[in-house]
Amino acid sequence: MANNIGKKFENNWKASMPNDIFYYRLKDQAQSFGGASKLRFSLKNPCDCFLFKSPTLFALELKSVGTSSISFERTKEDKGVIHFHQIEGLRNFSRYKNIIAGFVLNFRHSDGTENCYFIHINDFDAMINSLDKKSFNEKDLSKYNPIIIENRKKKVNYTYNIEKFICDVYERMEIEI
Repeated sequence: MANNIGKKFENNWKASMPNDIFYYRLKDQAQSFGGASKLRFSLKNPCDCFLFKSPTLFALELKSVGTSSISFERTKEDKGVIHFHQIEGLRNFSRYKNIIAGFVLNFRHSDGTENCYFIHINDFDAMINSLDKKSFNEKDLSKYNPIIIENRKKKVNYTYNIEKFICDVYERMEIEI
């Protein structure tokens, strides 16, 4: 599988996808492979992947951290795990009918467990606008309507209950299926 923990999470997420849900992973740009210093410019993906389950397209950015908090960028000049262009990209997607945009956040704990959440971009914005710091933890996140994504560890890898996640989002957003 992947050496990078983030890629491993993305691969586990993809492997958890039911057959009736369309999944598309955007290709990584050259900057992701250590070539950014040699490039004069490069495109920046607005998110990691798209899921489609009628009637909704999901635009998702997946993040996995082995720390107790996740940093984010308020401006293009800041440095953080969640990049400014990703926040902007999800904001832009969320303006359209039948598109749900947000973050899938995976907190890996030292005891080997993982807590996985979805936060809609609007709730994410409310959270970061209320914080006087450039990072958030699970306690901060819990105040802003995250949806817990059920997961189960097999022998080595995790599997995620994507079907339940989508149902929970539809219920929260009052979308008829």
